[in-house]
Amino acid sequence: MSLTDMAALDGERLRTREALAASVRGGFEKAGYEPVSAPALQPADIFLDMSGEDIRRRMYVFADPAGDELCLRPELTIPVCRLYLEAGGGTKKLCSVGPVYRFQQKGSAKLREFTQAGLECLGAADAEAADAEVMALASAALAGAGLKSYEIEMGDLALFDALIDALDLPSGWRARLKRHFWRPDYFRELLDRLAAGDAGEEGSERQALISALAGLDEAQAKDVIEDVLKLAGIAPVGGRTVEEVAERLIEQAELAASGVPKTAAKLISDFLAVSGAPKDCIEQIKKLASGAGISLEAAIARFERRMDLIAKAGVDLSRAHFATGFGRNMAYYTGLVFEFRVPPLGADAMICGGGRYDDLLSALGSEKPVPAVGCAVGIERLLAAVAREQGQ
Repeated sequence: MSLTDMAALDGERLRTREALAASVRGGFEKAGYEPVSAPALQPADIFLDMSGEDIRRRMYVFADPAGDELCLRPELTIPVCRLYLEAGGGTKKLCSVGPVYRFQQKGSAKLREFTQAGLECLGAADAEAADAEVMALASAALAGAGLKSYEIEMGDLALFDALIDALDLPSGWRARLKRHFWRPDYFRELLDRLAAGDAGEEGSERQALISALAGLDEAQAKDVIEDVLKLAGIAPVGGRTVEEVAERLIEQAELAASGVPKTAAKLISDFLAVSGAPKDCIEQIKKLASGAGISLEAAIARFERRMDLIAKAGVDLSRAHFATGFGRNMAYYTGLVFEFRVPPLGADAMICGGGRYDDLLSALGSEKPVPAVGCAVGIERLLAAVAREQGQ
């Protein structure tokens, strides 16, 4: 193929991508979402603090001549939420289209620069209705592009939080389990330690430190541990930070100070094993709660109403697979999470993903809590899925 032919092919691909992105955003606009454009350059610390590990390790981070640490935006939600706060907040529906940037290892087939079309429903009082609207718009965007075959993966972090709140656990462990739910490997390690009652060896020097930490809050305990390490001239080993060392010792102090029922850890494990059709899963959760003598009625009622509204909005839930352990790979989600997937695409199977993030706006500086839900469609992946389906 000549250079001229290659240039013509690249130009055609660019036009096709831009046309699809415009079409997806057009659908969002017709639904009442205002188009906005967020800067590609963003403060790096916000993403480092609030994104998942997968995104943090693939960010393009650099310092400008003034010494400020910046990044190329790795996704659109946080940039759009920053625009929302700068504009004064309120109840708003916003949509955006643009490139995002994530580092890929040499040889990876994944793109380092790719296009997302996103929408954010901010400040809506009826959370379940907003969730249903966002999922329905995502489904409509895929249908509008001509995609017929896909699966839906779903989860609900609010159900997990309700379970943790209902159990007899030390307060620090409650917060810790919720905070790390989106990190599957580390979360499983936490749960194993909780089940084992891992409080350290009796009589050891470490146990003396653990006993001294008992009763301190997490911030005080971290200060004490950092001071002890500095005074002893000890640097954390094995790649662990001071914060990670502190967290492990605080866990052990809490376990030593208050016995944790083994049944609680078993119930959490049983809960996280629930998987299948949404209606079947909620019945399993009801049985688990009833058998444990705890009430999850409010969270279950919200889940059931949300599923009913999603179905009425036109989303085909026969495609949906629900799992209590599904949490996506972002740190800021708080409730419904979902992904539209085309498994034959392998590593690029996720075409659209999103969920509820009620705490993010407060973390970004909002004086009042802002309920929020959104999603993003990967334009290049959607094109690939449609082309595959059409045999191109």
